[in-house]
Amino acid sequence: MTQPDNDLPVRGPDGLAALDIFYVGFNDINFYVEDAEQENLYEVILRRKFPDVRVDRIFPLGGKEAVLRHAEDPQNGILPAYRAYILDKDFDDLLDAMSTHPNIFYLDRFCIENYLLEESAFVEVVVESHPKKKRASVTHQLEIVPTLDGMFSSLRPLFVGFACVQRFDLGLQNCGSAPEMYCYKDRRWEVDPAALNRYFESVKSVGSTFFPPITDPTSDARMADAMALDNHKLVSGKHIVCMLFHYVKEKYNLGSITIGSFVYRLAKNCPLQQLDQFSELISSAAAAFKAISAQRRGDA
Repeated sequence: MTQPDNDLPVRGPDGLAALDIFYVGFNDINFYVEDAEQENLYEVILRRKFPDVRVDRIFPLGGKEAVLRHAEDPQNGILPAYRAYILDKDFDDLLDAMSTHPNIFYLDRFCIENYLLEESAFVEVVVESHPKKKRASVTHQLEIVPTLDGMFSSLRPLFVGFACVQRFDLGLQNCGSAPEMYCYKDRRWEVDPAALNRYFESVKSVGSTFFPPITDPTSDARMADAMALDNHKLVSGKHIVCMLFHYVKEKYNLGSITIGSFVYRLAKNCPLQQLDQFSELISSAAAAFKAISAQRRGDA
């Protein structure tokens, strides 16, 4: 895979959707993802998970709806490379909004960042900035595992609230809001109970028109399916990574690193073993597509 040219003009949705035409014959698999800003992140992940697959470029399409439209457009079925559309799970399973298109592959966790939350990756990011530090010392200092557990625990009620907002279409900010909105201003890696309470009061206010009224999503039987989800299926890794970004910077000076660079470094250093089954599904589907295509060429 090659790095995209940052000097190229930004493409609109139609331009992004048509970009794959120019890579006919270059890609063994056409990978399509949601967010144009995550192209480099997915590039490093897919390069590691598909080392023997030729992919000169992946194709961000500018959102989940754009990905679904591209997958379902029959005109795109003529492309010679296998098409694999990668989507965040988000709350699509809770909302019964998952597509059954055979080329669409949903991540089994909330989003791609949920797969980057491995202790070893955070240790390596610190060592990259402090190469004289002992990994054992960094591991002890960061205490990523208990810290991560605490973050998931503190964010679970908030994300049950987010799921409630989406399920009942309450019109409130939810998963797209900045994680810092719900954290202490001077400790942006810790959830502020007061901010959480304010959000739940907004949910209660808007939800008062429902029957029965929505008073507390975390004790509402209608949200039992959300509350039963494990951490990685309920809580967005984007929020967790952002909080850990502030947490790690509090422990170690990482210079002028941005959150985007931090996530990219995590992807480079993460084992990514939790993506093995996901990548095997795509590899099997691509192999079957290749076999059928070869058979058709032989019949012709």
